[in-house]
Amino acid sequence: MRSVMKPSFVALLGGMLLLAGCSAAPAPESSAPPDVSQGPQPLNVRKYEQDPCALLPQAAEVFNAVRNRKITGAITPACTWNDSKNSTLTIGFLPVQGGLATIGQNLSSTGYYDPAPAIDGYPAAYTNVLDNRAQGGCQIAVGVQADEAFTSSVMLFPRSPSYGDPCSVALKAAQAVVATLKAGS
Repeated sequence: MRSVMKPSFVALLGGMLLLAGCSAAPAPESSAPPDVSQGPQPLNVRKYEQDPCALLPQAAEVFNAVRNRKITGAITPACTWNDSKNSTLTIGFLPVQGGLATIGQNLSSTGYYDPAPAIDGYPAAYTNVLDNRAQGGCQIAVGVQADEAFTSSVMLFPRSPSYGDPCSVALKAAQAVVATLKAGS
């Protein structure tokens, strides 16, 4: 089971790294992301950047999480939660990388960038370097400052009840993270 999970998890983390601007081809100009500087008050994320697992105290309710672990990476730490079926939810920040305004510019030819509903006024987009939504994967990026965003990424196994709609799980987790950030600001 572990070898099956690893490529999917690596793809999600790779998506976070690529979204941070490591490399990729520019996205078409027609998919210009919304401007967070025109939206609500920027959220203070500093205290969560080193402790991303604190962003989702309601992980059991949001994702049926049974365990989590902090993962340190090249950008900032991320937190991954697993449910009892070993599906994963990962939350991580993309600090000082241009925020949501640059994410659409960092897609590969196999990626996607689709509008998502704003979360409490904060602009969002479903986006990743690899479109694995039909295989239980989805990622949403939410702009919380002009130069910073966070991602909520899921990789669900076929036995997950939300396998056919992984973006609803990523969105629900992102909504909970914004609520936590607003309460802590």
